[in-house]
Amino acid sequence: MLNMTAVSTSLKAGIKAGYLFAGGLAATFMLQAGVSIFFAKYLSQNPGIIEGMKQWAIVIFLGLAVFFLVQGFRARAARKAEVEKPYKGGPFINGMILAAMNFLTVPYFFALGGWLIADGYLAVTAGSKAAFTLGAGSGSLIIFGSYARMSDWISRNAAYFTRNINFFLGGLFVLLACLQGMRMMMPNGY
Repeated sequence: MLNMTAVSTSLKAGIKAGYLFAGGLAATFMLQAGVSIFFAKYLSQNPGIIEGMKQWAIVIFLGLAVFFLVQGFRARAARKAEVEKPYKGGPFINGMILAAMNFLTVPYFFALGGWLIADGYLAVTAGSKAAFTLGAGSGSLIIFGSYARMSDWISRNAAYFTRNINFFLGGLFVLLACLQGMRMMMPNGY
């Protein structure tokens, strides 16, 4: 979702806006990775926080599904009217907001960081945790910046997919909400 939105931002508002969007994503990912890794011990001692995030994930996934399906219908209507809406808002802030809506990031970084610490690949020192956080942010900046940079090529070679990205994302979020609901109904939560 975020990679194709970086492509869309770059196509609609230019490469600089695409890079700013990628910067917003990276800033939020870095913050989420930092929270996850620096508070890994607290989160592991208070599993109710993660459980609460799991329960809210269904509602958020369904909300995002509706949002992207509406956006898809609006984009389809705009293409039929041959009027393309200009890019709205600041790309950096938009990137931060979209990345913050991704509730899978914190549990992902929590699990990854916990595994790295448990197996001895990541020291428990503040410096190594800061390096992990900076690595998560810089890695996401490189990846999403690459999508923004290659947006023209992606648009030419994946035209059908990019035209219908909102429908794809809406369906993906419906699927994620269903999977999360099934996981919550299982006896052990997996």
